[in-house]
Amino acid sequence: MKQFIVGLIILASSIAPFSALAAGSAEMGFSQTNVSVEKGDKFDLTVTFDAKSEKIDTVRSVVTFDPTILKAESVALIGQFNRNAPGNYIDNKTGKVFWGGFTLEALKETSGSLLKITFSAKQPGEATVAIDPESKMISNGEERINTKKLGSVKVVVAEAKSADPNLSVITVNSSTHLDESEWYPNNSVKVEWVELKGDSEITGYYYSFDETSNSDPTKFVPSTQTTADFNKVKDGIHYFHIKGVQKDGKTTKTVHRQFKVDVTKPNPVSLTVSSEQLIEGESLWLTFATTDEMSGVLQYQVALNTSAFLPQESPMELTDLKPGTYFVRVAALDRAGNVTYQGQSVRVYPEGTEIQRPEGYEQSSEINAITKSPSNESEQKNKNRNLLITIVLGALIGFGIIYAMKFKKIK
Repeated sequence: MKQFIVGLIILASSIAPFSALAAGSAEMGFSQTNVSVEKGDKFDLTVTFDAKSEKIDTVRSVVTFDPTILKAESVALIGQFNRNAPGNYIDNKTGKVFWGGFTLEALKETSGSLLKITFSAKQPGEATVAIDPESKMISNGEERINTKKLGSVKVVVAEAKSADPNLSVITVNSSTHLDESEWYPNNSVKVEWVELKGDSEITGYYYSFDETSNSDPTKFVPSTQTTADFNKVKDGIHYFHIKGVQKDGKTTKTVHRQFKVDVTKPNPVSLTVSSEQLIEGESLWLTFATTDEMSGVLQYQVALNTSAFLPQESPMELTDLKPGTYFVRVAALDRAGNVTYQGQSVRVYPEGTEIQRPEGYEQSSEINAITKSPSNESEQKNKNRNLLITIVLGALIGFGIIYAMKFKKIK
C-alpha cells in the first residue's frame, strides 16, 4: 500500500497522465528581486511566468528556500492558471514549495502571475528563494520551460527593532474567525480590537483589509470605533491591518491579522468501481479523488446504503458482500468543512448466477477501459486541454484499482 501511495504522489506531481519530455522557451521567475524585512515580519513573493509565445495549459512551480531563516506560511494561485493541481504541498523542513495549477480556458501565450507565496522571517540572515529546475510549464503534454531562465529573490532579514515600551499596543480578535490559522466557510468577517494603553492614549486608527500580508493601513477612523465588518468576502487568504495614532503624535506598531475564507465545495468526486455487477464472493474495489480550489481536500468518507459515513482512503476494498443492491456514497470534505458527494450503485448476484459478460471477461477488464484514450489524436489533445482534471483523476483512479487488485493477488 505504501508503494501505491508513493506512486500516486509521483503520478499527481506530473499533473497529467502524459509525458513531458521536450523543452521550450517559456520562463518562470519572480516579480521581486530583493526583499528586506525584520525578524518576525511576513512578506509576499509573487511567482510569475512568461510563455514566450508557447501555448501553456499547465504549470508546476517548485520554489526552494532556506528553512532556517524563512518559513512558507501559505500559497495561493493568482492570475490565469486558476485550478489547483493534485499533489500541492509546502515542506518547511527541507525548504520547498511544490505547487501546480492549470486552466480549462484558452491556452496562455503571454505573461502574468502564477502564485503568491507568503513567508515569515524566522531568524536574521540572508536567504535565496529560487525557482527549481523541477518546475514545469506544459503545453498539451509537452514540457515547454526553459530551465536556464529561472528567477530568484535575495531576502535579507534584520534583527527586529526594540519596541518602544511607552507606546500603546493593539490586540485584534474575531468572533467569526476565531483562529487565524484555520479555514472557515464564512464570508462575513467581523473584526474587533482593543487598545492596551501606554503613556499616551490613541486618538484614532488606520486600518485596511486586503490580500497582502504586510500592508500599511490607510483608512482612518476615530478612537471610538473598535470593530469593523466585511461582507461577501471572496474565497482566499485575507489580512486585516491596523495601527493607532496617539495623542502625542506617535504611531503604534502595525498589527496584521490573517483570515482564511472558503465557502465553496470541493470539485465533483471522480468515483470508480471495479464493476457494477458482481457475483457473491467477489471483491468490490473503489477509488475516489477530487481537488479543492482553496483550502484543499482534508478527508474522504464512505457510506454503504444507510450506514454512517466513515473516514476512508482510496483505493478501498469491500469484501463479503451479500446478494443485493448497494449504493456507495463518497463524501469529500475540505479544510473549511465544505462537502461534496458522489454515489454509485452496484448489484451483487448470488453465487452461480450467470451474468452477461464479454467473452474472456476478467474482473479487471472494466478497470483497463478507464485508462484507454480516444484513438483520434486531435480529439485527445482537445480533451487534455478542456477536461484536464477529469483525465488526471481518472488516470489516478484507474492506476489505483489495477494496483490494488495486483496487490491483493500478491498477498
